[in-house]
Amino acid sequence: MNSAIRVFLRDDNGEKFFGEGPCRLLRGIEDTGSLRAAAQQMNMAYTKALRLVRHAEEVLGYPLTEKTIGGKGGGGSRLTPKAKEFIKKYEAFRDACYQADAAIYRQMFSDMAHDDAVPPADSLLPTLGCVLMASGTGSRFGGNKLLADLDGQPMIWRILSATDTNLFAKRIVVTRHKEIANICKELHIDTVLHDLPDRSDTVRLGLEALETSVPEADGCIFCPCDQPLLTKETLEKMALDFAGQYCRQPDSIYRLSYKGIPGSPVLFPKKYFSELKKLPAGRGGAYVAQAHADKVRLVEAASSWELRDVDTKEDLLALKKTLYQ
Repeated sequence: MNSAIRVFLRDDNGEKFFGEGPCRLLRGIEDTGSLRAAAQQMNMAYTKALRLVRHAEEVLGYPLTEKTIGGKGGGGSRLTPKAKEFIKKYEAFRDACYQADAAIYRQMFSDMAHDDAVPPADSLLPTLGCVLMASGTGSRFGGNKLLADLDGQPMIWRILSATDTNLFAKRIVVTRHKEIANICKELHIDTVLHDLPDRSDTVRLGLEALETSVPEADGCIFCPCDQPLLTKETLEKMALDFAGQYCRQPDSIYRLSYKGIPGSPVLFPKKYFSELKKLPAGRGGAYVAQAHADKVRLVEAASSWELRDVDTKEDLLALKKTLYQ
């Protein structure tokens, strides 16, 4: 058993005008520079998308988008400064509602969990960190793929945007690239810059940095930075599943999947931190997840493209075609 709530805003007449759908649509406009492209990503008719935006603008009393000149297709749309501010407020409000729901649920239904797994009613929700893995050499790509252009920005910007949520107490980027470290510095994201060779080193360094800065962390999600279509909604779904189940199943591992096929990212509770810091050379977190397969809970992605990574220029070209089709 678990709880679930939906968070949306109503106008003065009690009609819903803003929620996850319109929020995701606006984020899509921010990412693609086009209302039409954002609607296509959501499999939504353009006319419906336009109606959602116009309705929200009427209620709020100010424009959410403005037209741009030039670029791909001769022009497009971008969010207004007020729209960006409103989205941040809505997302903070939504996350606070989710957290309050989880806390109340744990308090009211604590008798349905194991006594030794239920924290006191006044305790905080589990604290979750996020390690962003950006140490690949890009040998198959022929250069640093994370700096490759994707819709006018370096590819790494998409995962940095997707992980920008209040559900993560700390984000830490682990990289061997100074250019990546400089981007993260501008965004005030903690970075571990190193020159070690293996994927296992990246996992260990990220986890050690998290334990140093957030010693009370109850879990950590490891996100590859070369999956640019991974969405904030999916990451928040994983984080909220973890928060909702942690008191009853503190040893569950959460792994993103599509149609039952597991992939990345993977979220580990603190029980597995010591194993993750002692991975065999070259291995990643999936090694620990496979060793505890009975503890893995799959979280379904909205699209198979969320799990697609970019290893070659051909991969990037295919991904761009998906974005612009």
